[in-house]
Amino acid sequence: MSEATKKTADSAGKDLSVSVRKGGPIQFFAEVRREMSKVTWPSWKETYLTTIMVFIMVGITMMFFFGVDWILAMGERWLIGALG
Repeated sequence: MSEATKKTADSAGKDLSVSVRKGGPIQFFAEVRREMSKVTWPSWKETYLTTIMVFIMVGITMMFFFGVDWILAMGERWLIGALG
């Protein structure tokens, strides 16, 4: 791989070297394919169980915020004298 170095300056005026890589789309897609082969994909069972856990956590979070909202609404009504 050929790498060129481009000089830039930061706010203090110091020169910083930035690596610039040159390559075409064929090289890019070859590198993407090579990196994708390194990915460990989850099994269908892991995906299914993780999805179920997400829905359970969303339900728990929804009930929590419903309770907090209800308590705050009751407190507001109590403060302005709308209750009893």
